[in-house]
Amino acid sequence: MGKRHQRQCRAAGKPSLSRPGWQKGILAFATWWLAALAITALLPAMSADMPISPLWLANSLAYGTVLAIGLKPVPYFVAAALSWNLARGDAPLDIVVGTGTFLLLMLFVAGFSRWLERHVERDQARRLLRVPIIALLSASLFTLLGVWQFASGLPEPELAIGLWLSEATSVLLFTPLARQWLLHGIRSWVPPSGESRPMRPLLVWCLLAILVLVAIAEMPALPRELSDWLLYLGLVLPILAVYLLPVGLPRLVVPLFVLAWTSVQLEMFTDATGVLDEQAMLQGQMVLFTAALIGFLSIEAVHSYHRANQRLEQASRRDGLTGLYNDLGMTQRLAHKSADERYALIGIQIPDIDDLATLTGLDEVHAMERGIADTLRATVPVRQDLGARLQPGLFALLVPDGEAHGGLIESLRQAFQHSERGGSLSSARQGLRLALIERVENADARHLTSILLMACTRAGQQENERFYHHHGAPDHLIEAHRETLRWAGRLRNALAGDVHDGGFELFVQPILDRQQPEQARAEVLLRWRQPNGELLSAGAFLPIAENFGLMPRVDAWVVSNALAMVSSHPGGERLTELAINLSGDSLASAGLVGALSQYLTHYGWPAERLCLEITESMVIHDVQVARENVRALHALGACLAIDDFGTGQASFAYLQDYPVQELKIDGRFIQHIATPGFDREVVRATCAIAAYLKAKVVAEFVETPAQVEALSQLGVHCLQGFGIARPMPLMAYLEGVQAGLTMVESTAPSAS
Repeated sequence: MGKRHQRQCRAAGKPSLSRPGWQKGILAFATWWLAALAITALLPAMSADMPISPLWLANSLAYGTVLAIGLKPVPYFVAAALSWNLARGDAPLDIVVGTGTFLLLMLFVAGFSRWLERHVERDQARRLLRVPIIALLSASLFTLLGVWQFASGLPEPELAIGLWLSEATSVLLFTPLARQWLLHGIRSWVPPSGESRPMRPLLVWCLLAILVLVAIAEMPALPRELSDWLLYLGLVLPILAVYLLPVGLPRLVVPLFVLAWTSVQLEMFTDATGVLDEQAMLQGQMVLFTAALIGFLSIEAVHSYHRANQRLEQASRRDGLTGLYNDLGMTQRLAHKSADERYALIGIQIPDIDDLATLTGLDEVHAMERGIADTLRATVPVRQDLGARLQPGLFALLVPDGEAHGGLIESLRQAFQHSERGGSLSSARQGLRLALIERVENADARHLTSILLMACTRAGQQENERFYHHHGAPDHLIEAHRETLRWAGRLRNALAGDVHDGGFELFVQPILDRQQPEQARAEVLLRWRQPNGELLSAGAFLPIAENFGLMPRVDAWVVSNALAMVSSHPGGERLTELAINLSGDSLASAGLVGALSQYLTHYGWPAERLCLEITESMVIHDVQVARENVRALHALGACLAIDDFGTGQASFAYLQDYPVQELKIDGRFIQHIATPGFDREVVRATCAIAAYLKAKVVAEFVETPAQVEALSQLGVHCLQGFGIARPMPLMAYLEGVQAGLTMVESTAPSAS
């Protein structure tokens, strides 16, 4: 492991597990000696016929260190054991056999642990197998070694069993303790932040432990009926520790309790002259071994359950595809930040991801999303724990306040472009949407996904912008979305006939043909009348209708109501042409021609007096159906006009695909038409194309006599704009037509 990991370990309050070095080797050597001295001090007078060293605690700590660190501290532990045996003055053969057995056991501990990690998947199974098997092998080998070392023949079977139980008990208690300390440090013995401190349960448990130890010490003086079950009360203490105290702490308190219990037994088996009956002491190890085994099994079972819950909880906060946080994880991460922390939020969205999955396949989309996650990690590695995949195609990145947010999002944008050129994000060439929300707080956590969706939607609506930058509060995006939803409800109500929240009104703007000024031609315009009487233009609500797929119903309402009014009003008989705009959704609708024919028949309006305008820049989802509809409408006799001609990217393709009778020049080319320049040449070219197609040309946004004169010189005689006539209610226009009025402004130039 590198220095970076060492710094992280030290910052987390746990020891580094990197290469020991000579300092850590000396520490391992000294720890083993201190443990050996401590256990020897507890058993000070091992008799002459027991020439073995009570090294159970020292060996157990060595096994735990090897489990946590690996084989690198093994030479130092071997040196410690060798020096201990030399200091005792053991026979050379005993030194070689004892030290070699210890070395083989440590090698087995490391190899067996690796084997379990490779071949046993369940964490609980690994935990319940690792230490007990190590305890079984260590106790068996060292018991055999101890029996072999006896000079006066074989010891009593009870003594051999006691030796085995002592070694196994020590491994069960202290090997997991050493491993936990080296892997997780002292913080593993206290509850995590946010949980209640275990002071009261710990005090209760300690009081019970003291009472039980005192009672065991006084067993010889207690009645037999009480002393028979008193030891079993001691077996309950490890289980109570597991279920009363936080996970991790029982591994510390249970060994301490068993050590105290051992000390009590030392006093019990020491006579008045201070002589310890070692054999009687060892023969009484069965109860202590049972306590250690119960404690070990309970601790490991509960710890495995706790780890499984932690992994499940972590998985619930992580996205399985990319490894980033999911919506829940990012929401909780933001919600748990302190109130004075401020963050910016960067959003990345793959537009129309469902359509992309249908076109390229789900595997390709998943690969692209993993590529975006990898780009996030590579670009902002120090903040990869603040990145999230909130939903398919939508990514988020929290950025601490005070950083150069614009520079960071620009770096991300360039990184994505580089990935596209490299081929890893080839499917994203349609354009990722990037959005920057300047400030988010804890309270915004519950709306995080909605906020980003709204911001990325605005990013998609911008032209020639690298990303959308939202400067206001995130709530403004939510409120704007809510207002959009309210508008969608109003539109649906109005289409259903409920005008409680407002409704549609039909206006028209007259079109003047200077060569035939007596003709009455007008374009239908849609307005919205608020309940308070305020009138709103189509730009306030038609984009919402488009986003919610309501345009075919809106177009049907306009056509039906417009034809109903003009066909039933006497002024309608003098109307030469009525122009109505069609949306891209309506034009690509399979039922368009049938519905329009039905309206014309029902209201008795001639198809020749109906002009359908399509906007060149509008989106048509099914071009083939649109072409068929246009040809069918042309065959029906309806006139077709291209509105805003010259503003889209498919001007000439439209002229090839659709049989048009009118070209309406967009107003931006009319504003400066009086001055020779590019705009005038565009209009001149449009007139030449229209002449070739035998189509009329209509100029929009005409406002001044100078514009009228310039257009007349170019051969444009059909004019529409505020300089000709302002929009007016359809009924008022029909009444004016009935009265024989031209309905154009008195300031409009006269026909030449």
